[in-house]
Amino acid sequence: MGSVIMTILTFVGVLAFTLLLYWLCRKYIFKKVRVNKWVPLSIAIVLFLVQMFLTTTKRVVPIQMLLSVLSVLFFLWFMDILQTGGLKKSEKKIVIKPKAKPNRVKHRDNGK
Repeated sequence: MGSVIMTILTFVGVLAFTLLLYWLCRKYIFKKVRVNKWVPLSIAIVLFLVQMFLTTTKRVVPIQMLLSVLSVLFFLWFMDILQTGGLKKSEKKIVIKPKAKPNRVKHRDNGK
């Protein structure tokens, strides 16, 4: 029974850490970095596959958890890029200047 509770607490802790890390990255990193949408997805898949092929020993479990968090983080970044469309290229701002109309001043006094 104690092992089940410890597993659930570990899962909730890793989930909270992952969501906090995603929130921080989304706020400070993802908005400033412009990447192709397939790069985070491919990194997430590679990290997931590496995590699956590691043997389960006491020394490797923290590494597996870290790889899990990173693969989920990169997958969430991919989903964020899909939803928002990624960063847009900054376009040159168009400033509309009024055209000078010299005849308007000439005929201003004639209308009175």
